[in-house]
Amino acid sequence: MVGPSLTSPTVTGSRALVVGDVIDDIIVVPRGPIRTDTDTAASITRHPGGSACNTAAWLGWLGAPVDLVGRVGTGDVERHESALRASGVTPHLGDDPSLPTGTIVIVVDGETRTMLTDRGANAALSASAVTDALLDDAAVLHLTGYSLFDAFSLDDLAALTERAHARGVLVTFDPGSTGFIADFGLERFRSALAGIDVLLPNLDEGRLLSGEREGQAVADALLELCPAVVITGGASSVLVARRGEPAVEVAVEARRAVDPTGAGDAFTAGLIAALLDGAALDDAARAGARAAGVAVTRAGGRPPVGRIPGERTQG
Repeated sequence: MVGPSLTSPTVTGSRALVVGDVIDDIIVVPRGPIRTDTDTAASITRHPGGSACNTAAWLGWLGAPVDLVGRVGTGDVERHESALRASGVTPHLGDDPSLPTGTIVIVVDGETRTMLTDRGANAALSASAVTDALLDDAAVLHLTGYSLFDAFSLDDLAALTERAHARGVLVTFDPGSTGFIADFGLERFRSALAGIDVLLPNLDEGRLLSGEREGQAVADALLELCPAVVITGGASSVLVARRGEPAVEVAVEARRAVDPTGAGDAFTAGLIAALLDGAALDDAARAGARAAGVAVTRAGGRPPVGRIPGERTQG
């Protein structure tokens, strides 16, 4: 069963529900080439992060009503809930007594990143934490591949998307990581996409999932799995593709990147916020590109304090 139409959107006036990872990001920006077996001067900062949490925070910053379901280690619930509320998110965090909050060490080199990941309590997130009441209030359910790697089974994901579709909720999905996709198994991962309405890969993830190289060929192959695909990561544009329609390239304004961490999450948030306002998918992608343009100009994966003036007025 497929959710609301993407050619004539019916997604309006309700909430976004984001489910997935809560992470402590430790961001390392070396002040020169990294030297092995000795010291390298660096800027090291700690930020609340996680793809799902970042997306929820950007949604809240954009003024979209949003709930976040996730799991953290004992003692960290208040800290992460406070950070989410500061961005306008309603958090629903489980408290894990045996696993620590997930942590990622992110080494930034220009516009590239190397990430060392401990999933921690995210691995114990249960699909049952997504209650019927939360789905009843949602217009869009956003999931990431990270939960599929270690928390949800394929059956869990299928059941959750079916519950969403039964309520007319649109399901968006960020694949998450080429490394984790390869670890999970490419064909297994592809099979998990059957209930997804809008797939949101970057170009590298799209290439891995499709076996193609060029953007249009990647999109065509992915449309065999999902009815709509939005591919980020191009040099100057985002590719929006829907079954039975010509693909649309959405221009991306070049920005000097301070830190690319969270840019994809901000893009997803801008897109979902626009869908909640009733925008067509290509216009929603333009809104996503604007949000991502803000994200790359600041350190960390979360939005600045305050909101974009006039970016979203209803909700």
